[in-house]
Amino acid sequence: MKLPTIQENQDLQQAVDAKELYQSLGLDISNWSRWSAKNIAENPFAVQGVDFLGFVMMTSGNKAQNYLLSIDFAKKLAMQVRTEMGERIRDYFLECERRTQQPVVALPDFTNPALAARAWADEYQAKQIAQEQLAEAQPKINFHDAVAASRTMMTVSDVAKKIGMTAQELNKKLVDIGAYDKRRLPKKVFGHNFITKGYGVMKLTADGYDRNLLTQSGQIYLIGLFSRARELEAV
Repeated sequence: MKLPTIQENQDLQQAVDAKELYQSLGLDISNWSRWSAKNIAENPFAVQGVDFLGFVMMTSGNKAQNYLLSIDFAKKLAMQVRTEMGERIRDYFLECERRTQQPVVALPDFTNPALAARAWADEYQAKQIAQEQLAEAQPKINFHDAVAASRTMMTVSDVAKKIGMTAQELNKKLVDIGAYDKRRLPKKVFGHNFITKGYGVMKLTADGYDRNLLTQSGQIYLIGLFSRARELEAV
C-alpha cells in the first residue's frame, strides 16, 4: 500500500491529502463521504485552519469535498483505525517529522573561548542524552521488529517481560483499557471487542481451561500503547 504524500502548505506548514490517507489506510472508498464528515468536518476535537482545511476537487467532472490535514491530525486519524497499516502510517509521519526537525547547531563565538567551550559542551551533553534514550528504547524497538517478522502468538506474561513489565502490571492495564470481559473478572478472558479487532484469542487447553493469547496485531498494539508513556485508550 502506498504511503500518503506530505506536502508543503502555507497555513498548515506540512499537510496530507485526507482522501489519499483514507485510501492508504485501506478503508472502503464508498464510505469516504460519511467517514470524512464524521472524523474531520464534524469532529468536535478538530479545529478548521489548524487541524484541517477543506477544499473542493473535481472527480470525473463532478465536485467532491476533500481536506488537507495537519501531520498531527493525520497521525490521530491513522491511529483510530487500529490496524497494522494505521501503525505503519503513524510511524511514517513520526519519522518524517523527526527528519525535518533536526536541530540546527549554531557555531559558537570563537572570539570568546569561554562561550565556545560552553557551546560545545552543551552540544556534547545533548548528544549523550539522545544516545542514552535510544539505548534505553532499543530493546522495545528490537521486540517490535521481531513481532512484525513473526506470526507466533504469545502469552500476556511473555509480552509483559518483553516490554519491561510484570504480568500483574500488564494485566491491570488490560483491565483498565477494557481488553478483558468485565463480567468474567477476575478471570482473564478477552472481551468480544478485543477479539474481533484481531488482538487476542481464547484457546481451550487439554485440561479444559481457557488460555488467553495475544496475536501479532495484539502484541504490536500493546507495544505501541504501553511503551511510549501514552494515556490509556479503551479498546
